[in-house]
Amino acid sequence: MSLRTTLRVKTPPGFRVDASALLPVRLAAMSVAEIERIVLPAGNDRCIVGDVFEVSRGEATPALEAPHAGATLVIENAAPWLDRVGARMTDGHLVVHGSTGDYSGFQMAGGVLRIEGDAGHFTACEMRGGRLTVTGHCGDFAAGALVGDMEGMTGGTLTIHGNVGARLADRMRRGLVLVGGNAGEFAASRLVAGTIGIAGQLGAHYAYGMRRGTLLLTQRPAQLPPTFTGGGRGFDVFWALLVRSLAGEIAPFSQWHAASLPTRYAGDLAVDGRGEILVVS
Repeated sequence: MSLRTTLRVKTPPGFRVDASALLPVRLAAMSVAEIERIVLPAGNDRCIVGDVFEVSRGEATPALEAPHAGATLVIENAAPWLDRVGARMTDGHLVVHGSTGDYSGFQMAGGVLRIEGDAGHFTACEMRGGRLTVTGHCGDFAAGALVGDMEGMTGGTLTIHGNVGARLADRMRRGLVLVGGNAGEFAASRLVAGTIGIAGQLGAHYAYGMRRGTLLLTQRPAQLPPTFTGGGRGFDVFWALLVRSLAGEIAPFSQWHAASLPTRYAGDLAVDGRGEILVVS
């Protein structure tokens, strides 16, 4: 059974805190006293873990253990002032009870991060691997790129049960993003590759500048982009493999059947034109 470290918020600091130092594997190698002395940046200020959190140590239950991971970190009573939760995480299992601030899972490369609440802007920004789940809503630029950078998400799986803000998966190059609710404007904009599924409604300008990749929709949009054209056959095998890979994901994506082929649209013809929108009715 793996080691579990629990951080329970006891005294909110009154300002935003960079929590990127709070990673499961790193904390598993430290004593409780050492963890309490960790200094967390907070803009022009700083705080000590022991002043903000109550730290405890125990054994992880099987339900919290990550496959092939030897460390679990649980953050309780989390609030949106906690930024960069799970940033650059490479291994282990991090569970957050409550909401997080911006940059959760920033450049995450491995492990499992589960946020049982809402997440702020830039969640899974430039994510490279692992699995990130948000049970609530999410802000803008999820799975996207930092301003000025050329690549968004390049690997891993991001699942958002609720709604997501603008610029979902902007410049995404690889990976899987599933949204159980609605998406804001410019969803899948400048998509280079990867797969995005949106169960709810779309904002304006979705699939803008889409070069390659797949956008899965469970609702037919009121208006298709003028730079996409209908048609396309011979993707039966691809569809069967995709449906199989989604079997363990959230509904409705897990409920699709290979025999029910979606309606396909190709584009964005203003750029490469090799992307596709699949509408599953």
